[in-house]
Amino acid sequence: MRCGSHRWSVSGPLLTLQHEVRPIEGWLNRGALLVALAFPVISLGTGHFANEWRLWFLMLALGVVAAHHLTSRWKVLLNLEARTLWRRTGDGSAFGGKTQPLESFTSVALYQRDKGSTGGLFIPKVYIVALMGDSGTVVLSHSDDREEALELAQAVSQFLGLGLSVEGGLSRAVGARMEEAPLTGERLPDLPYGSGIQFRQDARGLTLELPPCGWRPTYSAQGAFAVLIAVGGPLFLLRQLRQILGTQAASTQVIVIASSLFIACGAFFWLWVAREATSRWSLNASSRGIEVTRYGPWRPRKVLRLPRSRIQDIDVRDARTHVSRGRGIVIEHDQGHELLGMDLSQEELAWAGSALRRALATRSQALPLDAV
Repeated sequence: MRCGSHRWSVSGPLLTLQHEVRPIEGWLNRGALLVALAFPVISLGTGHFANEWRLWFLMLALGVVAAHHLTSRWKVLLNLEARTLWRRTGDGSAFGGKTQPLESFTSVALYQRDKGSTGGLFIPKVYIVALMGDSGTVVLSHSDDREEALELAQAVSQFLGLGLSVEGGLSRAVGARMEEAPLTGERLPDLPYGSGIQFRQDARGLTLELPPCGWRPTYSAQGAFAVLIAVGGPLFLLRQLRQILGTQAASTQVIVIASSLFIACGAFFWLWVAREATSRWSLNASSRGIEVTRYGPWRPRKVLRLPRSRIQDIDVRDARTHVSRGRGIVIEHDQGHELLGMDLSQEELAWAGSALRRALATRSQALPLDAV
């Protein structure tokens, strides 16, 4: 199997992960090392380039780099029989490796290298697979493909019998990602004090109404900036043109067009922020699946039906939207994921996530998803 530039495999009590070397890379490094070693012999034997210290320095650097690539390939070995982790990562372990006991690790984690960055043309997202423990973090591999990294993280979690945390979510066993005590006749636990969540529990399943994020400081600042663009932009432009063209500037076609652009941009940005700040979520969940509805005064109603067979996980983890970041409820399914409940408290998110998993685990009196 593959994870980025690494290949990994499981064979009995061993899980091996190492850097994949293409044949062309090996031959280029061997050739570079041969040239670097032959240069002093040729130069001193013939007298050519004997005084060219820059060329000598270049050959030395070429030999060091080639030797480094040939001797310090990334390799990690997990041994269940010896209960050890052996790794050679190239950072001072070119001719040996470091060994650690597996007991020092408590979980497996999948996270982004830079949680604040977003994928783009020059800054792609990089997903890290690591072992977490009291003694620190050991990176096993990384990839810009989330599915590759998640597959490796799940394999390591199952191999070692450790919990898996995905992007800051709860640490749980891979086979227990959706396990929860089913809802039966008892009522759900009380909501955290002061919570705006509303719920209804009956024979049809569970209905949750999540409150909007509201005009939190982040949204308020972005909304104020949008107003500043719409109002301040035209006023600033008018003042500058009056200084340059005189009092007739206000009647020119340029100021009308430019002001319209400023107002349109500010209004669009404000509407975008207002939709995020005022949108609500309604969820109907039963053993057949979940119906997710998003609506608000500034957005049309959007309904998504997810059968139980398509849902892979419901977790509370760090997340990011176009205008905000924080923790939220992530519903993973076979075609992506849905993010909801941003900016709710940690207690509210944990309560809602557990309630949804329990509703999906309920088997009695289940109705078709269309009736949820």
